[in-house]
Amino acid sequence: MIILVAKKNELNKATADLADLKTQLATNQENLTKALANLAQAKSGLDQANKDLASSKEKLVSKQTSLASAKSALAEAQAKLIELQQAPQTLAKAKETLDQANKNLEIAKENVEKAQQAYDEAKSNNDVAQKDLEDAKNSLAQVQEKQSQAQSAYDKAMKAYNDYLKAQQAVKDAEEKAKAEHTYFAQTANGKVVDEKGHIMVGYSVKGNQVFDAQGKLVGTLAQTSTTRRMANTVKQENAKALPQTGDKQNNNTTVGAILVGLGSLLGLGALGKRKED
Repeated sequence: MIILVAKKNELNKATADLADLKTQLATNQENLTKALANLAQAKSGLDQANKDLASSKEKLVSKQTSLASAKSALAEAQAKLIELQQAPQTLAKAKETLDQANKNLEIAKENVEKAQQAYDEAKSNNDVAQKDLEDAKNSLAQVQEKQSQAQSAYDKAMKAYNDYLKAQQAVKDAEEKAKAEHTYFAQTANGKVVDEKGHIMVGYSVKGNQVFDAQGKLVGTLAQTSTTRRMANTVKQENAKALPQTGDKQNNNTTVGAILVGLGSLLGLGALGKRKED
């Protein structure tokens, strides 16, 4: 009984732990779902940031090419201006070309600055998206670790619960076996099983000195002699039914002998019955 109480206490603790672990497991599962959603969102943001970064790089290269072209045009205009300084008829046109080249240079510079700003912004967004992705991965790893720990604790609790059930069944089997060892039945000459109240137990069977019910469950022990008066009376009646009928001259001696033996046995059983009344 001390073991059973200890096992019951273990079961109560395991049941409480199991409930807590189920709650924790549900929370971890919800956190895992959120972490996976955040991871997917972070990946999507990273992909978009990478696209924006690539586009900004292309624009920057284009603007840098324009800047190089403007610088080259400016250099050519300056060279022509030097060459044409002695030619007043082309000076105005050269100056106009130079002015346009300067304007184009300013515009190119502005475009380069804008492209650089766009590139810097895209790179910053990419860095943020990369950090979000790493954070999401870390959160996912933490959730998975907690889920693994909760599953391990759940498995231990279930094992403790199953061990308790086995111990409880073992105690129950031992109690039933002990009860069966102190529950007595008798068997009549015609094979019927009689309990201590004198009832004929339908479907009961005897194997060795053990008595089993109709479902094959051990329910008692076969007594060598009747333990109660009612049992003895029922055995006597059933044995009398099992005796052969008189009238056959060849069996008269056998019949009389069987009757005498039966009466002697019943007298002995009756003496026992006086000591143990039901």
